[in-house]
Amino acid sequence: MSGQMRKFNFDAYNKQVENMPEPILGSQLPKVKLNLNGIREYAKSKGVTIASLSETEKKMFMKI
Repeated sequence: MSGQMRKFNFDAYNKQVENMPEPILGSQLPKVKLNLNGIREYAKSKGVTIASLSETEKKMFMKI
């Protein structure tokens, strides 16, 4: 390595770790099924991208 290495600030690191939220487990996430082929075909038939569809149009292809 070239140049000086700076000292690691353990106090700032520990303070940041204390303020971190708890991790979200996969089992805590809602179960959502999305018909990707259906939404892709729907967007293609309208001549738009999937991202430009409205939320209500996207929800037609979701099962919670």
